[in-house]
Amino acid sequence: RAQRALGRLTGSRETELHALLAGSCEREQLLSEEVAGLADALMAKDSLVSTVSHEFRTPLTSIIGNLDLVLGESAELSPAAVRRIEIAQRNAERLLAMVSDLMMSADSAVHVHPRRTDLANLVEASLGSAQAHAEASQVRLTTDVPAPLWAEVDPLRISQALDNLVSNAIKYSPDGGTVHVSARVEGGRVLLHVKDDGMGMTAADAGQVFTRFFRSPAVREGPIPGTGLGLSITKAIIERHGGSISCSTRPGCGSTFTVELPADAAAPAL
Repeated sequence: RAQRALGRLTGSRETELHALLAGSCEREQLLSEEVAGLADALMAKDSLVSTVSHEFRTPLTSIIGNLDLVLGESAELSPAAVRRIEIAQRNAERLLAMVSDLMMSADSAVHVHPRRTDLANLVEASLGSAQAHAEASQVRLTTDVPAPLWAEVDPLRISQALDNLVSNAIKYSPDGGTVHVSARVEGGRVLLHVKDDGMGMTAADAGQVFTRFFRSPAVREGPIPGTGLGLSITKAIIERHGGSISCSTRPGCGSTFTVELPADAAAPAL
């Protein structure tokens, strides 16, 4: 009787085990199908973003070019008309910058073409381009960058990264605030800092600030525009150069973004 009872018990357990294994395989198959579907959806989304962004870029470039031509004949226009055209031009340029960010976010590969470059010149050019934005926002731009400051980088890509950092710093600074850009060479690396005295972030938000499309709750609830792409693109550019980027911040105490790049201390080629 004991043997028969043991046989029935063993058979019951074996049946349960087979049922569990079958259920596990079925769940694994469903999960695999869901993951594959999600991957397809992400690829389709990136393809759509890339296509739409490309289609937007051409008419925006045309709009900006024609506004430039009209402003070139500003002597024939009233001051009020010039101001309105300049506003349209600035907003068209903002849209073009956002389209460029979207196009780059859809392209997982960041292509760089490094050459010997003076980073001090790039910083000066970036601050010069941002001056009008800073004046409109009543933000002061200051710098402490030794010249020359050589590095083996792609000047166009690093300029893009600098423009993103400086533009963000201005955008999140209060009226009367200051954005300070500094740099130094330390241990064979260039350390470049972009510091603002704006609203700052929590530690949790700072941990996600380089994630695509991330915008902190405080920013989403406010009037500050943005797509949440600039910093993720900047990070991709810096890392493609073999560098790194980090953020030091506290709520109400501003933020400092630090870019670390390999320095090039060799004498310039003649």
